[in-house]
Amino acid sequence: MRRKLAIAAGSAFGTLAMLAGTTAPANAAAEDNGGSRSCATTGAYGTYSYDNYHGPDATITIRMSVSDTMSDGNSVRVRMISDNVHGTIKYWQWHSNANGNGTTSTWATTASDSSGLFNIGIQVARINTDGTIRNSCTSWI
Repeated sequence: MRRKLAIAAGSAFGTLAMLAGTTAPANAAAEDNGGSRSCATTGAYGTYSYDNYHGPDATITIRMSVSDTMSDGNSVRVRMISDNVHGTIKYWQWHSNANGNGTTSTWATTASDSSGLFNIGIQVARINTDGTIRNSCTSWI
């Protein structure tokens, strides 16, 4: 079962970046200024970190990276996932690394949502050449 990390924030997530998080109950979130998380699936490894969480109207700083770990011609992607005050899961924009086996791509940005960022996480995927997800992993904070 996922633990809520009451990361309520204000408006709309910019263009996503790196991955991570920590586990903390909602009542401890105000004391949780940041964290990290990783996720690995066949052919892809991603990391995610956030900081600047200081309450419901915070805009958090996000860093994400994704590494291609398999020589198979497929690209790898990473994105943030979140749920809001209503429990609705939001799948943020994918960030892609199509540079081949052994490469890592990194992004940095900020995130906020007018309905709140209550539980955040990372999704990492290996993508077929036709754009469909071949395999993926998800890791909630």
